[in-house]
Amino acid sequence: MRRAIVSLTASFILLVPALTVPSSQAMEQRMNASGHMYLFQAAFTPEGIRNLQKQSATTFKAGVAKFFEAAGGRLESWYYDYAENTAYGFASYPDEIAAATAQATVNAAGFAKVTYRPVLSAEDTDKALAKSAAIRPPQQQ
Repeated sequence: MRRAIVSLTASFILLVPALTVPSSQAMEQRMNASGHMYLFQAAFTPEGIRNLQKQSATTFKAGVAKFFEAAGGRLESWYYDYAENTAYGFASYPDEIAAATAQATVNAAGFAKVTYRPVLSAEDTDKALAKSAAIRPPQQQ
């Protein structure tokens, strides 16, 4: 099963000092249970930053989680990089259509420029690399 990371750049006001990063085993279990995994990056626009100033980061994060659920996905983790006014995290979606729908919705709203990046587990990466050894590159076709 293909895994994907969503790159979503968003500004969030608070970065908790004791961040808990899921273990690779926990992430693999989530990826297997929920479909495609994405790393997201959300770069806030000035309007997005002003919107964040009106609410707490905790409240905003809860809204982000509800948004992912409404789009058919699940927020796995979320962090704010105050130096870049960018949010990063992981989200899972059942398929590429759900991820593309979420990305288009956020980008159209104008508060942040969101990018999703697909990611693979180590095991799926091994499978892809094993297959690649048997295929000739275009220059050798």
